[in-house]
Amino acid sequence: MREKVLRDLASRAATDAGFLKQARRDLQDTLAGFGYDLTLEELRLVEDLRRRTAAMSDEQLARTLASGLRGGTGTPPARPAAPSWRGPGRAARPGG
Repeated sequence: MREKVLRDLASRAATDAGFLKQARRDLQDTLAGFGYDLTLEELRLVEDLRRRTAAMSDEQLARTLASGLRGGTGTPPARPAAPSWRGPGRAARPGG
């Protein structure tokens, strides 16, 4: 999956009201018209987002996308540390 392409798409949708309105009406033709050639996986992700945000107004969706773009670092979150084999609050016992 190409994060740069998806971030560009989200950025355009967040800042170009006409693009967002058109994409919500006819996603496939809008993407093609603006030169986006998404993989099947990328298209599924965008379609899923479209379905999950269908009840939002264009303005709400644009704000949500913009907020996500500002908060993203482009790297996955760090994995939590594995718990100690001793478990919480247990001290090692001498001799096993």
